Amino acid sequence: MPSAAARSEPLPNQSDPGGADRAIMDHFLQKPGFLLARVDQICTSIYGDLSSGETLAQAEFLLLGEALGAVPQVALARAAGIDTSTTAFVLANLAARKWIARCADDGDRRRTVVALTAEGKARIGRIASDYAKLQQRLMAPLDSSAGGRLRVLLARIATHEAGPAPMFTPTGGALEGAPSLLCRRALQLFQAQFIASTSAFNLTPRQFSLLFILTRIDAITQVRFARLFGLDPSTCGVIMRNLAKRDLLASAPSRDDRRALDYRLTPAGRDAVAGAAPLVDQSERLVFLDTAPADVRWLVLQFQQLVHSHSRRLRFPGAIAADPPR
Repeated sequence: MPSAAARSEPLPNQSDPGGADRAIMDHFLQKPGFLLARVDQICTSIYGDLSSGETLAQAEFLLLGEALGAVPQVALARAAGIDTSTTAFVLANLAARKWIARCADDGDRRRTVVALTAEGKARIGRIASDYAKLQQRLMAPLDSSAGGRLRVLLARIATHEAGPAPMFTPTGGALEGAPSLLCRRALQLFQAQFIASTSAFNLTPRQFSLLFILTRIDAITQVRFARLFGLDPSTCGVIMRNLAKRDLLASAPSRDDRRALDYRLTPAGRDAVAGAAPLVDQSERLVFLDTAPADVRWLVLQFQQLVHSHSRRLRFPGAIAADPPR
């Protein structure tokens, strides 16, 4: 996420929108939360190429079912580091495909026990192989020593007990030390700490990012925001309209395209981004509470390398430069 200090930087040249875009994205490309969100998208894309029908989340739950046996649903949620409502949704889809079975716990009828069916067990060999290939392909841009160090640092962050993210209790099996899982867990921590730290402003990371961008440029259309930040244009439209309803943004017909709207910060929007910015910085520091500053800088470089190396896999790559920032 953008830092408070960045607000004091000189504004990019408004007559050079391409230069402004690069300057803005250079800033975001220093932010681990932004980079990890792209890594998560990359993992989904890689596994989609390998999968025989299951999603990445479904594959992880099936692999956990193989490692843990018949266990309460809450134990699966904690082993995956996923909130209970999302766990219930994924498991419902697996049950509909008859790959798992769910029944009430004999010891506590309020709890649900989950177990693989024969059909689910028959898929495990293929899924375990594909999951291993995902890790190999994801980490291919890094040498083996960097990959090992990345796993160690991410595992330390992922298992930190403090914080508002869903509980995470690592288990053995194919998921043990998997970089895709550790990156996703780190992303959860950044997002959860962001929401908790900035709760007074009721902003999502994407909403704050848009407000921040508009402290760097005078106005932005839905299409330009999508092209710059790397989101589905329809998602950008929802973000912009929601902020406009709260009077944090104002819109007017674009001077360049009368069919489009230019969005600008209102005074309330400018106050919101100024007030939230130091809390955003604080949320990032909380995730890295037990990580040395040199290790943080090194991690960001590795995330940059992964994102740039796999950027062709991003459906909406945004204004990501061809070469990693120096």
